[in-house]
Amino acid sequence: MKHSYYVITLILLLGGRPIQALAQAARDQAEARTIYHQANSKPQSTTLRAELTKHTSGFFGDGSFQPGALRTFDGRYRPVPGLRFHAGSHLIEAQDSIDTDSTHLWPVGSLRGFDLGTADGPGTPPVRRFRPRLVKEGSAGTRRDFVEVLTAVDAGPLLLAWLYASGADATAGRLSFAPLLLAGAGNAPEEPLHPLDLNQAAVLRLFGKRAADMRTFADAQRLHFDQPTEVARIIDHYNRVAVVK
Repeated sequence: MKHSYYVITLILLLGGRPIQALAQAARDQAEARTIYHQANSKPQSTTLRAELTKHTSGFFGDGSFQPGALRTFDGRYRPVPGLRFHAGSHLIEAQDSIDTDSTHLWPVGSLRGFDLGTADGPGTPPVRRFRPRLVKEGSAGTRRDFVEVLTAVDAGPLLLAWLYASGADATAGRLSFAPLLLAGAGNAPEEPLHPLDLNQAAVLRLFGKRAADMRTFADAQRLHFDQPTEVARIIDHYNRVAVVK
């Protein structure tokens, strides 16, 4: 009891932040479970599956199931035999681990993210990481969508990502022919990611007072500001420097 008293006192002195974080995590899990159960219960499951069957486009890739993993709000990493992402509907369909003829539906809000591919060894394609983030395009309002993370970490000071359903394509439930590159704070999930122009001035503005240092790094590494993968390397370097200092 005496130990519990000191723990509670310490939490109160810290402003209750641990309690608030636990409460928010519990709310996120409860909301995720609700979204998942609604998507997999009739009549919504029937409607969603009919939409997936009707669509011949809008999938990321060719629409076939690929090995991957789900990241759930209870902190679990759940490998699955196959999953596919319909970017137009913002929906994941994942095969059951025991009965691959059975699938489960995971809308945005039901997952902390998902990975496509497996790190089985040399020669295998890299795992592609998708995470739900708030996105904002131009003057339009914000919405939550799955984005493909290009930076090395999902929650660093800065994040670079592709959005595959944007603009009129998102409204119509289609995969965009030209995905939209987004950037923003990686460690503040309630701040929306914004479109990023691929030019030196726009990229360097991301780094604030460290812009000159990042330009020096890019020059030394012969990195280009109009190549997304190379911009991701510059941001990765900035994230390491920002965390250390």
